Amino acid sequence: WTQSQVSIAEILIRQDKLDEMQDHMQTLRQKNPAQADQFYLLEGQVLTDAGLTQLAYDLYTTALVSSPDSEDLLYARALTAENLGDLVAAERDMRRILANDPENVRTMNALGYTLADKTDRYEEALAYITSAYEKSPEDPAIIDSMGWVQYRLGNLDIARQYLQQAWEMTSDSEIGAHLGEVMWQQGDQEAARKAWEKATALAPDNAVLQ
Repeated sequence: WTQSQVSIAEILIRQDKLDEMQDHMQTLRQKNPAQADQFYLLEGQVLTDAGLTQLAYDLYTTALVSSPDSEDLLYARALTAENLGDLVAAERDMRRILANDPENVRTMNALGYTLADKTDRYEEALAYITSAYEKSPEDPAIIDSMGWVQYRLGNLDIARQYLQQAWEMTSDSEIGAHLGEVMWQQGDQEAARKAWEKATALAPDNAVLQ
């Protein structure tokens, strides 16, 4: 049922019926108040997928008025803020989650990756990612983050080992992009091209890969 509601919202967006989509989701929240946060998250994802990132951010901000400590809403808003280039807001929301839940592995990893990818605070990033890795060493997203921060630190051989492991676990296109970049910086252009070609075949529209 929930997926059907998402599909309805996606169809309305594709028909350029933004107001109708928002009214639809608002009605769902009113009829199902116990699931209000879930419907905010679903609407935000539909907006993000449609490229309406600022509207998604504003929606999460509205939702957080009534659920100020919702980890899922804070996390979604943090990622949206990062997409908008507002790293201060993204870091603030991630740190708020960690203040309430210091063992939140997902947020540790996300904050570490953001710092590694968007700033030069690599040692701080490594500390967060290491903490996440120690708690969940089999998570390919965290293994990817570890590889990426090692790349940023200039440890190319170590970075390649982590990224190769994550790539073999998931064949995720963004991980393939990272792996290819490290290979290229190592001077292994042939392997890099193969990694990128394989990743592109799986996800030709991935922005990071492009």
